[in-house]
Amino acid sequence: MKGIILFSLFCCLTIYHLKAQNNLNSIEIELINKGLEKSYALKKSIYELEIDSIQTRSIRQNFIPTLELDALYGYGASKINIDIPTVQMPITGIELFEGESEFDTQGQVVNTNLTAKALLFSGMQVKYGSKASEEKIRAKNFLLIAERAEIIKDIIDTFDKIELLKHSEIVISKSEDRLAKEKARVINAIDNGLAIPYDRDKITVAELNLSSVKLELYGNLRLLYLKLSMLTGVDLSTLEKYSFNLTPWKLEEDNNTFNDRPELKALDASVKAYDYKLKMNQNSFLPKIQAQASLSYSNLFNANLETPFSLPGGENVNLELNKFQLFPTYFVGVGMHWDLFDGLKNSNETHKTQIEKSIAEEEKTDAEEKLMLFSKKMQVNYEVKNQQLIIKEQEMLAAENSLNLAIKSYREGLISVTERLQTETEYQNAVLNYYKFVAQQRMAALDLLISTGSLEIENIKN
Repeated sequence: MKGIILFSLFCCLTIYHLKAQNNLNSIEIELINKGLEKSYALKKSIYELEIDSIQTRSIRQNFIPTLELDALYGYGASKINIDIPTVQMPITGIELFEGESEFDTQGQVVNTNLTAKALLFSGMQVKYGSKASEEKIRAKNFLLIAERAEIIKDIIDTFDKIELLKHSEIVISKSEDRLAKEKARVINAIDNGLAIPYDRDKITVAELNLSSVKLELYGNLRLLYLKLSMLTGVDLSTLEKYSFNLTPWKLEEDNNTFNDRPELKALDASVKAYDYKLKMNQNSFLPKIQAQASLSYSNLFNANLETPFSLPGGENVNLELNKFQLFPTYFVGVGMHWDLFDGLKNSNETHKTQIEKSIAEEEKTDAEEKLMLFSKKMQVNYEVKNQQLIIKEQEMLAAENSLNLAIKSYREGLISVTERLQTETEYQNAVLNYYKFVAQQRMAALDLLISTGSLEIENIKN
């Protein structure tokens, strides 16, 4: 029989993939959305994506012309020593530039340049650099989807645990009610000499045990509400008014496979990013061409030159300049920058990128194998949980019948109080086990959706 079940499970793996529908109510969907909005980890990832988007735009914007304005004002002075061949004047016989001559000069300068530059050809660096950056963003976006799926799973798991404890409380409360009635009947029987105090004491011990379990249950329930409040940002008093589903998940056919996992798509985008980075490195030998135009204003004023020479009358020969202005001065041209030899830096960078690409490809292959196995495992696990859930439901019904029979048999004196209380415990365990398996089946369904990249709000809302 076991072999037949396993064979049927294997057949199911080959004929369908799954998508969830109608498994969450509107309140649960709202809380999941609040959780996604509040998640600090998710916000951090989104901010990092925005930074990457800015960097991508910056790469493309290299082709946008730039306009620069610079201005300079200064005062300069210098002492000049020169020694040139002596020149003798033909009529006077005066010798000029005899020995070393010393000059003092000073003046003020103003210079202003307005320059426009435009990159015409980047050697394919901008094209491939921006594409590599885009693929990097795609990879992070896919990882963001995976991160969202884990947050959704965590919130739904918290719903299920809260509802499981609520069902446990109901089971315990009903047991307490039955024991209270049984105890009242036993006390009455003792008063009439039809029962012994032992039966009453055994029921009292069972009641105390249930009270202890209930106290622990309330503590755990409080912690789960605190966790849900932390995840969603909704206050405790509001959350405690909500009811959550704890019913088996129903999944329908879907075309997604493990190849649709966002982690695999992220690795694929990462490989493509390295492809573009490699092309960028391989084209670095191409020249960069830039157009440039400038308009400048220059002015040298209040300048003078003091010489050691004297005129025949004894007056020193000093030269003065009131203004020497250049405006407008235009320049328009195209420049080229070509790295003919960069000391093997680009060769090393290309080799490094090739290795990084190989690592990414190996990671992708490894992930494909592991995720394929994980997907198969999750499908088997989901089908097994469905089968087990049917069995646990039958166990619960059988335990309920046994409990009803035990209550009747105890009152008729056919079984002892110990057997009666044991049947009560078995019923409690059967009911709680059923709901535990419901929670496990729901988690198995979520894992199955994650294994095919299908766990998104759109796939699980009403």
